[in-house]
Amino acid sequence: MSYSTCFAQDVKFIIVSFTCNKCGYKVESDEIRIPLLNYKDEEKSDGLAVCKRCFKDYDIDVYVRLNDGEIKIHGVDESTISYEQILDENVFKDYMDEQIDAIVNNVDYIKQFKKEIENLRKLNSVKLDNIDLQKILQKQIFSGSITCLEDYLSSTLIKEVLSNENNFKNFVYTYENFKKRKFELNEIYSELNLLEDTIKKELLDIIYHDLRKVRGIYQDSLKIKFPEIRDLMSIITKRHDIVHRNGKDKNGKIIEISEEIVEDVLNKVSFFIGQLEDNIELKMIEDISF
Repeated sequence: MSYSTCFAQDVKFIIVSFTCNKCGYKVESDEIRIPLLNYKDEEKSDGLAVCKRCFKDYDIDVYVRLNDGEIKIHGVDESTISYEQILDENVFKDYMDEQIDAIVNNVDYIKQFKKEIENLRKLNSVKLDNIDLQKILQKQIFSGSITCLEDYLSSTLIKEVLSNENNFKNFVYTYENFKKRKFELNEIYSELNLLEDTIKKELLDIIYHDLRKVRGIYQDSLKIKFPEIRDLMSIITKRHDIVHRNGKDKNGKIIEISEEIVEDVLNKVSFFIGQLEDNIELKMIEDISF
């Protein structure tokens, strides 16, 4: 579940590897940024990894303290956890730029989102002879609905911030992590030159199923109304239990899941994204009219 270590001062990023506790396959994360230590409190970065065999996803927490560090992955055998160090930041920059370019050059996220949701609907209607396999399929579709949600939220925010000067400025002015950063006045030009890359890193590091945080970023940066999140927060909580507690809630009660429940989840995710897309388009029209 946790792996204690001591990160070298020149380590910028790590790639975490471990054994999937569901299917036994080796899982490897994307690059995870090592947070800078402020020498008073511990600092934390968040990462994500998905098993390519069974598609189970894992939240990864990386902590840095004065004398040690720690990697935490819920439900994973700690003896299987290891990590690869990345010392050259240019390696991550190339990777980051490839991701950002793919996002910015995609012109229709809502079309992509609708296609993925429709594919999940088709899977949900598939009838299997084995009840256990049917439940596993339904769990994967349930989880997949939130993956589609996260993909739309991340891609849309990244594109809207990086392609619109006002949104870019709003993000810089209001993003919580930037309020903690301090530098000397004689460093202002070097920091300015790094600003766009810094923003790209922060946008990629956001945990997009943390809807309370994401709501604030969308509202502050894009100046739009964010849809009601109550129903989706409940779905995300259940998805966490399905993925990390093998389908049971914190009290050990089995979470009910069926074709009808999964269809309802897909409908709620679709309705939410439809509202958000409408609000973004409305803001664009208002900006053009102004």
